[in-house]
Amino acid sequence: MHVLVLTIVLFVISACAQQVSVDDGQTGTQAQSQEGRAVFTITDAAANMGSVSSVKVTVDSIKVHSAQEGWVDVSSTAKTYDLLQLKAQGTQALLADVQLEEGTYDQVRLDVSNVVVTDANGQQEAKLPSGELKIVGNLVVDANSTSTATFDFIADESLHMTGNGKYIMAPVVQLETREDADVDVESNNKVEIEGGKVSTRVKVGMDIKGNVGIGLNIPSNADILIDNSGSISVGSASAKAKGNAIFAITDAAANMGSVTSVKVTVDKLAVHSDAQGWVNISISPQTFDLLELNAKSTNELIADVSLEPGTYNQLRLDISKVMVTDASGEQEAKLPSNELKIFGTLVVGANSTSTATFDFIANESLHVTGNGKYVMAPVVKLETKENANVSVKSDNTVEIKGGNLKTSVRVGMDENGNVGVGRKISSDSEVSIESNKIKVKAKVMIG
Repeated sequence: MHVLVLTIVLFVISACAQQVSVDDGQTGTQAQSQEGRAVFTITDAAANMGSVSSVKVTVDSIKVHSAQEGWVDVSSTAKTYDLLQLKAQGTQALLADVQLEEGTYDQVRLDVSNVVVTDANGQQEAKLPSGELKIVGNLVVDANSTSTATFDFIADESLHMTGNGKYIMAPVVQLETREDADVDVESNNKVEIEGGKVSTRVKVGMDIKGNVGIGLNIPSNADILIDNSGSISVGSASAKAKGNAIFAITDAAANMGSVTSVKVTVDKLAVHSDAQGWVNISISPQTFDLLELNAKSTNELIADVSLEPGTYNQLRLDISKVMVTDASGEQEAKLPSNELKIFGTLVVGANSTSTATFDFIANESLHVTGNGKYVMAPVVKLETKENANVSVKSDNTVEIKGGNLKTSVRVGMDENGNVGVGRKISSDSEVSIESNKIKVKAKVMIG
């Protein structure tokens, strides 16, 4: 479970008191026995979130509410925290340190202005249904004792992804308050809390309209969309059940003589449908040795993901690098284009598994110039299946059995980077690289 913990610590000190502002505009200090110190901290105890490497949350302000004083401003200084960095460090970072009048506060409010998520595809801002997180719960501040309030942000229930790879952050939070706790604020702004009597423990969530309360959230299997106006909508989970899609790579090429290794690095994977446009599939850059796959006669996993049911009519691989090893050593091959876009039908059914296998035919893809430089113009056979039986092993090899064959097409890339059936660089052509561009001409036959 992915957990973000935000902790409020309150205790009495004998030093001078800070002023805090109230909605009615009045400020002031009172005697020691009528004040407590409030220390607000933030942390993240979440479990691993796969490809998500950073969740940066900007908190603009913190407020507490009581029936006597109304809303009291605790902090109005915007601060940004990387929740997963806090998780890695196992720490709680200081949000604010203030004095509060003793009494019972029945609500706490955080104003969050921005959430930025970093995954394998880069950095993007997550959409918030509301920037105001207002939670009802009793926080009792007593003189000469310490009270705490801990906010557990349950990240794996809070963070959602739309069909086109956009993030939505709808916080799910467990609030726990304690009285008479032992609290230690260290010099590096870390806070440790021990003991105390639990007075409130409640789990709340936020729905698509920004309402916060018990039982409210966005279901994990819901179909989530952000429309052109920026509004969030949620479809029926049962009507929009996800399907599983397996993407694999292999090489059935023949022996290539002195070439002992062809390592292809795949950076991105995407599928296209008329309904959704291009859907980016989150993957980390992966390198595959085509000749090793050929020698082992195996398929290797590129991605195992859930997709919206429907028909996808194009698949795209972005290849950043091809390294070739031969008797002379290792060198980088020139690509006519880094984008391999293939027309083919991938049918994803609800609660079933579909597959797409990219079979790189290395001996037809790799070409050598007159001065020994390599050109990689991929020739690939794409095969897709619907309702297949798939086994993904611990070494990332994939076994595919059965299923309905939907696409079996062979495409190639020409020297200009165009991809299609019948396109490729002919094996009997003279290939050269001039001004970083690939040139091809037919060999002249003498005789």
